[in-house]
This record gives sequence, C-alpha cells and structure tokens, in this order.
Amino acid sequence: MNENHLRLKHFLESETIPKIKKQPKTFLGIAKQPHYENVLTNIYAFYFNVNEVHRFGEVFIASLLELIEEKLGKDVKDFDSFSDFYVATESPTQKGGRIDLLLFNDENAIILENKVYHTLNNDLIDYWDTIIKGRETNAVVGIVFSLFSIQSTNHPQFINITHKQLLTRVMNNIGGYIMEANTKYLVFLKDLYQNTLNMSTKAMKSEDIQFYKEHRDNIHQTARFLNRFKDHVKKEVEAACNLLNGESEYLNLKGTTSNRLRYYESKANPDLMFTIGFDNLFRDDRKNIWVVVELKGDALHDRDVYKEIVFTPGELRFIKEHEFYTEKNRGWAHFAVAFYPYEIIDFEDLRNYLVNKIKEDKLLSIFNKLNDFLTDRKK
Repeated sequence: MNENHLRLKHFLESETIPKIKKQPKTFLGIAKQPHYENVLTNIYAFYFNVNEVHRFGEVFIASLLELIEEKLGKDVKDFDSFSDFYVATESPTQKGGRIDLLLFNDENAIILENKVYHTLNNDLIDYWDTIIKGRETNAVVGIVFSLFSIQSTNHPQFINITHKQLLTRVMNNIGGYIMEANTKYLVFLKDLYQNTLNMSTKAMKSEDIQFYKEHRDNIHQTARFLNRFKDHVKKEVEAACNLLNGESEYLNLKGTTSNRLRYYESKANPDLMFTIGFDNLFRDDRKNIWVVVELKGDALHDRDVYKEIVFTPGELRFIKEHEFYTEKNRGWAHFAVAFYPYEIIDFEDLRNYLVNKIKEDKLLSIFNKLNDFLTDRKK
C-alpha cells in the first residue's frame, strides 16, 4: 500500500463523512417549474380565494394576517373586516406596472410582490400610490414575498415575509380546516410546501461546508481516486465486448460516452443488444453491475413470436417472461436480466469476470438464440 493509499485509508477510517440528504421530489420540480414566480403567484391566488374548490376557508388569509401583525408589531384591527375580498393577479398600476397578487375590498388591500430568485427592482412606490387612492394608510399593507429574508424592501410601507414563513404558518393552522378540505388540493398544498422547503434549503449545511474546508485535500484525493476507479470499470466493460466478440466480430460497442452503461449491439440485428450497467455500483442502496439482454424498435412489433424459441431451464431462470410479454408501452424491453453484487465481483479482472458470467448464466446463449431467430425471420 503506497503513501497516498495509507493517507486516504486513515482519513476514511478516522473521519465520519457527512451524508448529504437528497431533497424529496415535488410535482413542481418534476414539471421543471419550481421557481417560476408567475406559477407560484397563480397557485397563491387559488389558495387565497376562500370560495375556491379547495375548501380551505380562510386559512391562508388568516395565516398571512398573523404574520403581518407579528412583523408590524401591532394589532391589525384595520383588517378585522377583511373577510370578504377579491383576489387579482397582474393588477395594472398607474405607470403601467403589474402587481403580482392583490387582495382587496373597498376599504382594505394587501399588495403582494412575489420574488423567488429575481432581484427586487420593482416600482413599489407606483404600486402603493395606485392602491392607496380612496383608502386609509392603515388599511393597506405591502408585502414582498421572498425565498430568503431581505434587509430592506426599499419602501417604508412594504414588509418582507418569506414563502417558507407563510406556508409553514398555513400548515400549522390548517388542522381546523382539515375536515372540510378537499383532499386533492390538500395533497397539492403539501407538494407546494415541500417545494418551498426545497428552494429555501441550501444544498449543504454550514457544518458540511466547514468539514470540506478542514479536509479539502483528502476529499479531493478521494474524489480523484473514485474517478480513476470509474474509468477502470468503464474500460473493463468495454474490453469485455472485445473478448465476447473473439474472432467472429458479431457485436458493436455502443454508448461509450455514457457514465451509466455500455451496449454490445448485434451487427446482424441492431435491435438486439447486451446492456451492461455499472451506475448502481456508485449508489448506496444497490451496489451492483447489471447485465441485460435487451430488444428494441422493430424487434418488439410482435413479442409473442419469441415464444416459439425453446429455452432451457437454466436460461429461463434469467428470462423476464412476465414483464417482457405484458409491458407494451416502451420502445425497449428487457428480455433477460442478471445482477452481480459488488462484494463478489472481481474488479481486478472485470472484463473476464463479466464474460464468464455472461456465459455461465446463459445470457450469451439466450442472446444467440434471439440473434439466430431474428436472422431467420429476415430470410
């Protein structure tokens, strides 16, 4: 063991490396719209409307008024009658601006400027002057919603409330509305709340950053070592294709830019291939290499024809008959699959290990029977 290996071994054995927790996925995140201000504004408009189908009643406005009172440090009695109000989005101003969200009736108004990642450079004076007409100053309040707290709104009548503060207060207060609430929109609200938590939480905690600063060199050396190991795996998987080919050269190596897998494609029938996946090796929950005999494209037009092929009991152990013959919605399908846990893999001679397993576990014979069958059908 060389000096670098000893240093890394000492580091890994003596230090508890922090685990970075993944954020839960949300529907807004899946839709690639977790941070769009107009999307969030429209969702808020829906939930602030006490007459909407969510049946949450006044929980949103009541929660907001609680926060306003806490921020201003005084009783918001001027909003005691603020139970019957309208909700408007993109409300026009005197100077041609647009107020993101406006809650108002004849006496009161709450001006809501929605910010996520964008800089606050809106003309809040214009917003205020537009809405204050015909109303008392104490009957109007301006709010800048932001992802993180901001020092100044640049307007004396606008306070700052974060998205997390509002939604956390709503979630704390919603218990009294649960019995009447529409379950579907409660699920949507929980997703919105999680989306807000995701955006409001930085990728790394301060103690994690401090750990990095203290152990930077060892962490970088560990990362470089891991990358070298990944390169070794990729090269060995590619070399296994050449070994399988032998002198017959019946396979084409594909997908060499992928960090997840490699394909060994049949030259005679390109819709038939071996897929060798190594991405699971670097996951905490799986830690294996998987080998698949895969069909795609035209080879899937009539899957039932493969029932004509006679497979041995040893081959049938790895064939996914139920999934292959019932799953119809993809342009590819796994015909046979084998998994090899990292504990039993010979990484020093991975190429030969894979070739031997492909042969021993009948994946090669399954592949050859499919290859011959598809070739005969062409004739």
